[in-house]
Formats: sequence, C-alpha cells, structure tokens
Amino acid sequence: MARPFRKDLRDDPRVTDLRRYRRERERAKRAPAGPREPLLGGRRNAGLVLILVIVVLVGLSLLSGHRF
Repeated sequence: MARPFRKDLRDDPRVTDLRRYRRERERAKRAPAGPREPLLGGRRNAGLVLILVIVVLVGLSLLSGHRF
C-alpha cells in the first residue's frame, strides 16, 4: 500500500506535480493556433514598397552598366 502524501510536502516548491504539466501540454495541443501573420507583416503597402525598391535597384544597375 502507498504511503499517504504528507501535507508539508504538498506546499513545498521543490515537489513537482507532473499531472499539471501534462494537462497544460494536452491543452496546448488542442488549442487552435493563433492567426497567421502575413508574409510582409501587417502593413498594407509593404508589397508595393518592396516592388518599388526592386525596380529602382534594377534600374540603377542597368544605368550603371553592371550585370548580375
């Protein structure tokens, strides 16, 4: 027969209850993932700015005569 759990050990911070951790892990598995962040972040014009920067860099490289 198992010994009864001592009350003084129940409040001891060194004693770990693994059931609580297992319960939290199972709860985290069942929880839906948060909303996905868009690729370019939350800014609406980020794609336009990125395309503009690429076009300017390609234009400068063509004007300077360098080739990739």
